[in-house]
Amino acid sequence: MVGCGVSGSVTGIITANGETVDGGNIIFQPIEAGAKPAISAIGSDGNYDLKTAGDEGLSPGEYRVIYTPPNQREDESGRPVGKLVKWRKFKAPSETVNVEAKENNIPIELVKQ
Repeated sequence: MVGCGVSGSVTGIITANGETVDGGNIIFQPIEAGAKPAISAIGSDGNYDLKTAGDEGLSPGEYRVIYTPPNQREDESGRPVGKLVKWRKFKAPSETVNVEAKENNIPIELVKQ
């Protein structure tokens, strides 16, 4: 379906252990070659709204989900400085998600690494 002119939008909420995740980024990496990946910052309310480069919608198909936690500040020796990032030891589930050519609401529950 890559390049056929149809696309889907994807929004949702990110949770872990039943709590909303309040930071980091969520990335949808396409399984099919030629489709563009999409990224969104995760809001303080746990919500995300994916965009590809150029603010295009996502091509329909299967995507691998990747979670990147907020950066943890470290001192010169690599020790964490300040408040520890709460979600640093979580990752997206290994199952792929399916994006359709419509408005998609896809909640993601992170799992502990």
